[in-house]
Amino acid sequence: MPIALLVLAAAVSMPTKTETTRFQETPRYEETLEYCLRLAKESPWIRTTSFGTSPEGRELILVIASKDRAFDPAAAAKTGKPVVLIQAGIHAGEIDGKDAGMMLLRDIAVTKQHASLLDNAIILFMPIYNVDGHERFGPFNRINQNGPREMGWRTTSRNLNLNRDYVKADAVETRAWLKVFTTWWPDLTIDCHVTDGADYRYDVTYGFEAGPNAPAAVGRWISETVDKQVVPTLEKWGHLPSLYIFLRNDAEPKDGLVNLGVSPPRFSTGYTVLQNRPSFLVETHMLKDYRTRVMATYDTLRALLESVNRDAASLRGAIAQADADAAAAGGRIPLQFKALSTPGKVPYKGVSYTRELSEVSGAPWIKYGREPLDLTLDTFTGIEVTVSVDKPLAYIVPPQWTEAIEVLQAHGLQLKRLTRDVSGSFDGYRLTDPDWQARPFEGRHGVKFTTQRLKGVQRTFKAGSVVVPMNQRSAIVAAHLLEPQAPDSLVSWGFFDAVFEQKEYAEAYVMEKVARDMMAKDPNLRSEFLAALTDPAFAGSPSRRLDFFFQRSPWQDDQIGLYPIGLVTVPWDLPVE
Repeated sequence: MPIALLVLAAAVSMPTKTETTRFQETPRYEETLEYCLRLAKESPWIRTTSFGTSPEGRELILVIASKDRAFDPAAAAKTGKPVVLIQAGIHAGEIDGKDAGMMLLRDIAVTKQHASLLDNAIILFMPIYNVDGHERFGPFNRINQNGPREMGWRTTSRNLNLNRDYVKADAVETRAWLKVFTTWWPDLTIDCHVTDGADYRYDVTYGFEAGPNAPAAVGRWISETVDKQVVPTLEKWGHLPSLYIFLRNDAEPKDGLVNLGVSPPRFSTGYTVLQNRPSFLVETHMLKDYRTRVMATYDTLRALLESVNRDAASLRGAIAQADADAAAAGGRIPLQFKALSTPGKVPYKGVSYTRELSEVSGAPWIKYGREPLDLTLDTFTGIEVTVSVDKPLAYIVPPQWTEAIEVLQAHGLQLKRLTRDVSGSFDGYRLTDPDWQARPFEGRHGVKFTTQRLKGVQRTFKAGSVVVPMNQRSAIVAAHLLEPQAPDSLVSWGFFDAVFEQKEYAEAYVMEKVARDMMAKDPNLRSEFLAALTDPAFAGSPSRRLDFFFQRSPWQDDQIGLYPIGLVTVPWDLPVE
C-alpha cells in the first residue's frame, strides 16, 4: 500500500474502500455488505440485516443504528425517537450516498465523532437499494458523471427504474421497500442521487415537497428546517447548496429556470408526503469530483440529522397532525397540479460558457469554462390544484381484481373484506375513449381516458370484496391508487385494462335486420343515424354504422368502461371483517 494510503488508514479508524483509494473507487456489493457487517461487529449500536432478496438473488442490505438497540419497529416505537431512512443507490450509478452513509455511520457508532446524531433519532440505512443494478458494474455507465472509476447501472435487472415505481410497485425491490416503510414508518426519508444537466458552481442541490400535495404541517416543517437550518449549516461548512436546478434551455442558462411544480407519487419525494411524511432529495453535482460529492452528501446527511435531533418533537408533531388530518372525515383530496407562471428572479452561481452552432448536431452547443459567472435568472413560481375530489367514506374493490388488491396491501393500507354480498346504490366512474401509449414506460403501456362521475349506481359487490376505509392515516395513498384521475392511479398504469374491452359482437347480417327494426320502431333513432352520416369518417365505415345500432340495442354491454371500484359516500354499516 502506498505511504499516503497507509497514513490515511492510520488516521481513519475503519476506512472505507473509497477513502483508501483516495475517492477513486466505490466498493462492490460484497465489499459493501462486508463493511456493513463489520460496523455491526464493532459497535453495539449497529445491526446489519436484510429487508428482502433481489430478482438475481442478492440480499437487500439494511443497517439499523440505535443507541437504545431498538432494532425492530416495535422497539423503535417505544423509544419515541424519530426514525430517519437514508436510502442510496436507487440509481446504482449515482452511488455517492452509499459511501457517504457508511462513513457517517462509522463516525457515529465506531469513532463516536458524531455520536450525538443518535441521541434523539434512529437511523435506517439502505446502502444499495438497487443491488442488481449496482452489480452491472463498469466504467461506462454514467457518461455525464465525474467518478468514481466504475459504478453500477441506473435500473434493476428487469430494467425498471425504482424511482418511478413507488405507487404501482411492480418491482420486487419496491415491495420490499414498502414493507420497511409501512412497518417502521420513518419520520423522514432521505434519497441520495447525483444530477444530470447543466454545469454550475453548486456542489449539492436538493428538493422536497411542500406544495398543495403535502400535508400543511409536514410542508411547513420541511421548508423551515431546510431554509433555516440545513442550508445555512451547509454554507457554514463550506458547501454551495441550491434548490434542484432545471434550465428552460440546456444550451442557454440565461433563458431562466423551470418551475418543476409537484412531484407525482411515482417518485420518492412525491410518495412519502402521501403517507404524511417528509422526504429530502439529495442531488450532488455530477461534474464535481467524487471526493467533493461524497463529502457534500456526508455533510447534508449530517446537517439533516442534526436538525432532527435538535427538535425531534416538532417533526413528530407535524406528522401526528398530518396523520390526524388524513384520517378525518370529509374534505377534498387534490390529485392533479399545475406549475404556475408567476414571474420571479433568483441568483444563479454558474460558470463561464460560450455558444456555437454545432456541425455535429446542427443545434446550438454550449461549451462550459471554469471562471465563475453570477447571473440573475428568470423563474416561475406557484402551484395550483387542477383536479380534486371529495373524500369518500370508503372504496370497495371486487375480489377478482387481485393484482390491484395486492398493491393496496403492499402500501400498508388497513383493509377489510365483505362477509356477504352487498347490493345498493354506490358512486363510481365510467371511463371512455381509452388511448394507450404506443411505447412502454417502466414495463407498462399507460392509458389515458375520459372520466365520467356516476352518482347512485345500483351495484352488487360480492362477499370477499375489499373495503378500503378512508378514516386511516394512509387515506390519501388510497385515493391516489383508486381515483382514476390521479396521475399514478392503478387504472392509468394498466391494472384495469380489461374493462375497456368489448367481448361480444353482432354479426353484420344479423345487425342489418336489427338496425332496420330499431329505426322502424323509433323515428328519433333514425334521425340521429342520418345526422351521424354527415360525418364522412362515420359514413365510410360499415362497422361503425352497424355498431351505432348495436350500442343502442339491448345486447350492448353496459359493463364496458365501468370502473370496477365503488365509492361509499353515505354512512353505511357494511358487513366486514
